[in-house]
Amino acid sequence: MSEPSPDAPGSSSADSSSMETNPLTRKEPLGGRSGIAFASIVPIICLALFLVFGFLGGWAWSWIFFLGIPIVLLVVYGPRDRSRGRNR
Repeated sequence: MSEPSPDAPGSSSADSSSMETNPLTRKEPLGGRSGIAFASIVPIICLALFLVFGFLGGWAWSWIFFLGIPIVLLVVYGPRDRSRGRNR
């Protein structure tokens, strides 16, 4: 029997190389320190917008500002590799 090639879909080397070349995963946050600061301030801004627009009569739709929190975090930190925590 022949051994599986390193480029086979089930091999671990092919899986690890595809993770390294994925342009969506980042090792550092987008924007560096300012990106982290912006991601920290966004929940406060979303809460303020929720309250302002809610008291102006828009309680039914003001919750939509809270969608800004995960959107900004996804942009700043990028999607995480789910298997990365298992291999530590």
